[in-house]
Amino acid sequence: MAAGCVPDALPWDIPLIANQAGFQSSGMWLDTNTTWNKNALSKTKESLEKTEIQLIDIEVTWLENDENLSDNHKLIIDVGLELSAKNILVVNRHDDLHKALSQFYKMCEYAKENIRVCLEFGEFTNTKTLDSAMNFISEVNHPVAGILIDLMHINRSDEKLPDLNNPIFSYIQGCDFYQSSKELTGDDYILAAIDDRCCLGQGDANKREIVKMCESKKDVSLEIRSKYLRERFPDPYKRAEYIFKNCLRNS
Repeated sequence: MAAGCVPDALPWDIPLIANQAGFQSSGMWLDTNTTWNKNALSKTKESLEKTEIQLIDIEVTWLENDENLSDNHKLIIDVGLELSAKNILVVNRHDDLHKALSQFYKMCEYAKENIRVCLEFGEFTNTKTLDSAMNFISEVNHPVAGILIDLMHINRSDEKLPDLNNPIFSYIQGCDFYQSSKELTGDDYILAAIDDRCCLGQGDANKREIVKMCESKKDVSLEIRSKYLRERFPDPYKRAEYIFKNCLRNS
């Protein structure tokens, strides 16, 4: 269960919500401007130990400003290592490609070999396609560097789901969506990405690609960001239960 399924939940409640719904793993959202405070790490660690939920990722941090690591870059990696997360999710909004590459490489070096540092491509970033993400990670050339594939974003970039056996793809964000999002740009696409996703089989996504994702051995993080579900299920526990029951991998 991705953190985006329950954006109204506190970080340390996300593992509890995921566990009660039936998930084996969850994502985590770290935002020092809102919910991530000095007690958040210990509370989240306690929830993870109580539930035995595995953190599939911690999001999100951005490539921006210069080529040096910021305190936030270091914090999200430190937290990820402390909580035994598998991946750090990174979004590129840097205007300078050379500096973006350098900053990403430094994140990988800081993480050492203990966690994957994964670039998310998409219409809303400065790395908009899978092809450009592959070129970016090839340039970085670091063993912990990887790519996150989001089914909605790869549909928007008009690319096919690649060979998921490639180790560069650490995990996948799964969802269904409506093909109208493929024509959107800028803020309109961002709004669709955070409000208009749906459970597997309920939208217009390529069913073969959903099956390919489900049959792969990759970790799948269900990114069901849905305004409809948030309104239908104001209680994030009930919402997560609905998502789990409607997105079973072997159904």
